[in-house]
Amino acid sequence: MYSAFLKVTDKCNVCGLDLSQEDAGDGAVPFIIIIAGTLGVGIGVWVMFTFNTGVWAPIAVAFPVVAAVVLFLLPKVKGLLIALQYLNKAGDTGGNTFDNDT
Repeated sequence: MYSAFLKVTDKCNVCGLDLSQEDAGDGAVPFIIIIAGTLGVGIGVWVMFTFNTGVWAPIAVAFPVVAAVVLFLLPKVKGLLIALQYLNKAGDTGGNTFDNDT
């Protein structure tokens, strides 16, 4: 589905679906911000209160975790949004993005 990290190919390698008109855009980002932010704050608070450390320790622990979660989830959630766009025949202009007749 991707030719590079988050770069959608023009055509599906499995079924041949034309993906050149897909427009998931930044739709996956808000969902991932909520998930990764909640995880990062939770881990940071846990580290701070469990080990009674200064501010540097929760940041040092939570930052790599948040970065890994974002990099792991972003392609998957974007792929999910593209699939939902296809299933619901959604598009920016009110028409089906994947329909060649528009």
